[in-house]
Amino acid sequence: MRTVGIGGGHGLATSLAAMRLYSDDISAVVTVADDGGSSGRLTRELGIPPPGDIRNCLVALAGDADLAGLYQHRFGSGALTGHSLGNILIAALTETQGDFAAAVAEAGRLLRCKGRVFPATTALVELRARVPGGKVVGQVAVAQTTAPIQAVYLRPSDPPACREAVDAILAADQIVLGPGSLYTSLIATLLVPGIRAALGETKARRIFVCNNRVQKGETEGMNASAHVGALLSHAGPDAVDVVVLQAPVLAEGVEIDREGLDFLGLELVEADVSTPEGLHDEAKLASLLGSIA
Repeated sequence: MRTVGIGGGHGLATSLAAMRLYSDDISAVVTVADDGGSSGRLTRELGIPPPGDIRNCLVALAGDADLAGLYQHRFGSGALTGHSLGNILIAALTETQGDFAAAVAEAGRLLRCKGRVFPATTALVELRARVPGGKVVGQVAVAQTTAPIQAVYLRPSDPPACREAVDAILAADQIVLGPGSLYTSLIATLLVPGIRAALGETKARRIFVCNNRVQKGETEGMNASAHVGALLSHAGPDAVDVVVLQAPVLAEGVEIDREGLDFLGLELVEADVSTPEGLHDEAKLASLLGSIA
């Protein structure tokens, strides 16, 4: 079965780790909107797309555990303080390969990844949010805003999609959206027009794995139908077939408002897919996604 995960951060990495338990053909389509930490520094200093979310996905699919651990090493002193080795390696490969997507592919080869990782776009983009009374600029600022997010968008608004990412989406049997930061990881990926169009055209079953808990600032006060509604308003009304919801609802969890969800007309799957800490459990998620497939 050909599966594709879309999004970013640790949430998508968890989905990819779950896919390794039931899928034999895995691809990841990853956001490049991060402007914080090591990734943001490399973007500003070298003019490359931010590699951090890409690195986490490569590590989730790595066949070489020792090298994967080295990719995650973060320097604690000197000029490299805060940088992870994997980010620096991807930056170096971008210079030697002359192309960011090719650099990501080579990093995956070195890690002996059990799947492929593609940036949503290789263009430099900036994530912005519309909030009451104005706008918020930059992925980190959007994630931390306390103002209700009305919509998010990219500048420039029409970056070209990575061709391999589009092909993977169109050829997939199952697409997993999330989990992860709703606006700054998942929706940020789908704002690339070619990625959004491919998601609408694919014959794959599209599964939105809703976050187990609300995210302070970004999705605070949003119930399950609000999460799904935000996704559909940005990605298109036909972007999702199935919604996976954590049940029972956790403390500070995403409330399951069945009346609002029923109105959306999507297939709902309520299941316990959480670790004791409230994150998504890879084995539980794999079992559920495999059964949906």
